[in-house]
Parts: sequence; C-alpha cells; structure tokens
Amino acid sequence: MINLERRKRILDILEKGTDVPTQELIDRLGVTGATIRSDLREMQREGAIVRYHGGARLAELNRSSAPNENYMRRSVMMVAEKSAIGKAASAFVSDGQTIFIDASSTAFHMIEHIRHLDNLTVVTNGIHTAMEVQRIGKFRTVIIGGVLRPHSGAIEGLLCEEMLRRISADAYFVSGNGFSAESGLTGHNFYELELKKRCAEKCKRVVVMVDSGKLNSDSTSTFIAPEEIHILITDSGIDEATARKIKSVGIQLVIAPTVV
Repeated sequence: MINLERRKRILDILEKGTDVPTQELIDRLGVTGATIRSDLREMQREGAIVRYHGGARLAELNRSSAPNENYMRRSVMMVAEKSAIGKAASAFVSDGQTIFIDASSTAFHMIEHIRHLDNLTVVTNGIHTAMEVQRIGKFRTVIIGGVLRPHSGAIEGLLCEEMLRRISADAYFVSGNGFSAESGLTGHNFYELELKKRCAEKCKRVVVMVDSGKLNSDSTSTFIAPEEIHILITDSGIDEATARKIKSVGIQLVIAPTVV
C-alpha cells in the first residue's frame, strides 16, 4: 500500500472514531509501528490530524473551509478520478514547453504522467507540486513567490507580479472549487484567485482540471470565465446534459475514463 492510499485509509478510520489508538491503526492496516508513526507525524504537520500519546484524532477545521483548505485532506479525496484526469491532461504537454501548474491536488496528479518529457519548465505556486517536480529531477522548476497559506501548500498574493511580467507559458493546468458553463471556474480564496487570474493571462491555453463532483457547482467568485477556457478535463462521472452544456460554450471537453 503506497503512502497516499495508506493515509487515506487512516483518515477514513479517524472519520469513524473520535479517538483511535495507534495500535489499532497498525493492526487494521497491517504495517509496522514505525510506518504508522511516520504517517501520523506527516499528517499532523499538514494539519489534518492531532496526535496524542498512544493515538490520533482528526484536527478540528473551520467548517466553512474544510476540507478545501487542507492539502492532506484534499489529496486523498477522489484519487481515482484525479489520477485519470491527470493522465488525460498529460496529453496536452510536449517536450520543450513551459507550463504553469496550480497548487491543486488534481493538477498534482498530472506530474507522474509527464516525467518522460524532456526540456520542460514548470512554473507553480504549489509547494507540494514543486517538491514532486524536483523529485523527478529532470525539469526546471520556477516557484511563484508570495505568502504560503497554512496547511494548503499554496502560495498566494501578488508579491510575484514582476516575475509574472517576465514569464509566459504554453499552457496553464488549473483547478478550482467549482465549475459551471455559466460562471466558468470559481473559487473562494480571493488572494489565490487573483494570482490564478494573472497566471491564466500569461498562458496561450487554459486547461481546467475538475472532477465531476465539482461540475454545476459555483463557489464564491469566478476567476476564469468560460470564454477564457480552452479545454476542460473531467472524469466519467459527468452526465450527458452537463457535457452538452460545456461543449455549447465552445470549450473542448475531455472525459477521462476512471478505473476504480
């Protein structure tokens, strides 16, 4: 069981119990105590859980933002769908390009599918994204500067305006809290939304990556209008009516088959 799958299992277990002993997690997941303790340390560092002597429980998050503000929580949700979307998105990246990738857990899943490419430059405001690109070790990585939002893995704000003026890219791979054919891509964190707007303006093509659960769902504010979106990639959970509506506004729709 890889880290991501195991940590999702841990969160699932903690969701069902107020406090869960470490030994119970060891027994139920069939791994060593050292492995579980390493997972719990990382999950606490991300703000997803709280450890106590002999066990762990879910962290208390602000219900108005949870789980969207916590990268660890988001990273283990809809994994099959995000993986399928990431694989489909990789088809729109070529050798020698410069691409922008946002800090979303959906776009993160694209990285493993572009590792075979050469001479690629990745520009991102995502700390986790940048670290994963660096782990591959063959791409140039540019981190957009700003303020790091706690537990989100996202850098936000416009301290990087001068940097953005100097950089342009072939494509922007971006997600949001919601999408509809009427409103486009929407979100609720105004500081990060402003940064995403600027990134979209600097790219020749905007590729939106959203799982089907976010379709026909508008968040607080539009940051990329429908007419500015070239391609939308989602999973096979999309219904036919929504698919027709997206195509009707001139967006190329890609439906990624999901293998669960």
